[in-house]
Amino acid sequence: MPIALLVLLAAAADPPPAPAPVQPPHAVSGVVVSPQVTPPPADLKLNMAGADHDIAQEVVIWPGTAYATRLEGRVSLKCRIDVHGLAEFCEVVSETPAGKRFGKAALELRATFKLPPQAETATKIIAITFRPPEDSSSGTIGTTGQIKSMKDFDNFIAAQRGYDGGGIPMRKVTMLDSPVWTSAATYGEVLAAYPAAGAGQEGYAVAHCPVKPSGALEDCFLIKETPEGHGFGKAALGLTGKFHVAPEVARAPHSAPLWVDVPIRFAPPASEEAKDRLVMAPIWLSGVDPQVAPKLFPPEAAAQGLTTGRGVARCQVAPDGGLTACAPEAGEPDGLGFSDAAVKLAATMRMNLWSLDGAPVEGGVIHIPIRLNLKGAAASKGN
Repeated sequence: MPIALLVLLAAAADPPPAPAPVQPPHAVSGVVVSPQVTPPPADLKLNMAGADHDIAQEVVIWPGTAYATRLEGRVSLKCRIDVHGLAEFCEVVSETPAGKRFGKAALELRATFKLPPQAETATKIIAITFRPPEDSSSGTIGTTGQIKSMKDFDNFIAAQRGYDGGGIPMRKVTMLDSPVWTSAATYGEVLAAYPAAGAGQEGYAVAHCPVKPSGALEDCFLIKETPEGHGFGKAALGLTGKFHVAPEVARAPHSAPLWVDVPIRFAPPASEEAKDRLVMAPIWLSGVDPQVAPKLFPPEAAAQGLTTGRGVARCQVAPDGGLTACAPEAGEPDGLGFSDAAVKLAATMRMNLWSLDGAPVEGGVIHIPIRLNLKGAAASKGN
């Protein structure tokens, strides 16, 4: 049965700054807000209804003031949807009315977006309608005056509908948008948790968890499960004890209790993905050292008049997210030392312990392309 969630969301907690990120900052949080433009045609439409009798989405998050004043809103998000149908990144392309925080509320739902699997990564438009409730069946937090006394610029309202259909009182929380994990489930643990009723299909679930000052998660509950009835939600909840948030984030002062969403994707045990353990969507915490990169441009390539080249390193992911056992693969051009340089540069890179596509990284394998430039630029990850 779907669960509707409406939460009083305080300012989102950010992870500690990471040195030399190898991707733009939005690659870590998956949250970018763009200027308002005309809404494009939607590939997916969702309804954020605030009443128990009209729920078309398992999670409902509202801007606090908009909910209190029963203001209707519409948001269009442009999201990068991966081959599993998950939204790795989203940005707001349209928000009506402007300045009421509907766009930010919509972005908080990113982990719950699940589209059908596709052959390759593509950009999709997700349109979200916020329709105010006609009654208080989803729970209340108090008077409108109490809601307006909060920092409305940062706050959101949300509440959970119980399995008995009754509303649960709304609560104010601080959502951790971009958790830095000090521990997370491993490939072996996720594989072992694959439910017996999974029937060889891919499953996906999202757990919503309070964060203890130690960084551990407790009392998690399910806010997304697909497909339902195959045990993926129960399996995900059983894995949440493996996750720990960085203690410095968990212990930092917050205006409300700290919560985090944990998306977990279950690959079929017999699939190539489960066997190969390839990391396809890492969240980089540290990247190529810009001071070292220019010094590693291969002299044999420079002697041939080349000013740029692309090396590829194949590495395993260590328990701390660092890279180990790196080896060179074919570069462009090959045989001139670019991949040997890539192996050396990979030694400074470190990723978060959970990927953008809801999968583990520890013990996985990653192929890292690194471009080196002789003049005017440092090395960069990518083509």
